[in-house]
Amino acid sequence: MIVDAVYQARIMGYVAILEDSQQLAIANIAGQTQISLTMSRPGLQQSQSSSFSTGDWSNKPELFRTGRGYVLQIAGVQGFAYVLIQQNSISTIKSPGDLSNCPQVDLRENLDPEPIQPMQPMQPMQPMQPLKMGNMSMDINSMSMQMGNMSMGFGNQPKKAVKQFCSSCGVEAKLGDRFCRSCGHELNQ
Repeated sequence: MIVDAVYQARIMGYVAILEDSQQLAIANIAGQTQISLTMSRPGLQQSQSSSFSTGDWSNKPELFRTGRGYVLQIAGVQGFAYVLIQQNSISTIKSPGDLSNCPQVDLRENLDPEPIQPMQPMQPMQPMQPLKMGNMSMDINSMSMQMGNMSMGFGNQPKKAVKQFCSSCGVEAKLGDRFCRSCGHELNQ
């Protein structure tokens, strides 16, 4: 297949082992530099990936250990690009400063680099089902709880009746009264 041969010719990749059980993978795919930083320890695995438009590489990238972390120097057809790698972060920088006194880290060729796949969106969570234990039930959706003949809820509380007074004589009216029982004045509803 001609298409596969062209695609393979445009992929270059390298890997490096950094301190703190970190592995750096770098690939140049169709003018994009893809960088993946993975940390693995017992009980902990983290991964960070980024992609930058650098054009096709003209030389093998170089990785330097600096006082701030690591600096990746990429020579591409668009010029030099620099990437700062610190702990779990990957970011481009304009100038790395003087790298002449910084030790260079060995980059080994990765013969079969995999392109970084975009993350798939997460599926929405299903609503929580009411929890039932014996004679107790809790429903987070309606914010209610019931235990035996006792219940408690939020947001669906019955409204407290507001006391109403006659605007003419000031006597308290009972719920549902349309006229004052004392003076007969019509009450505002």
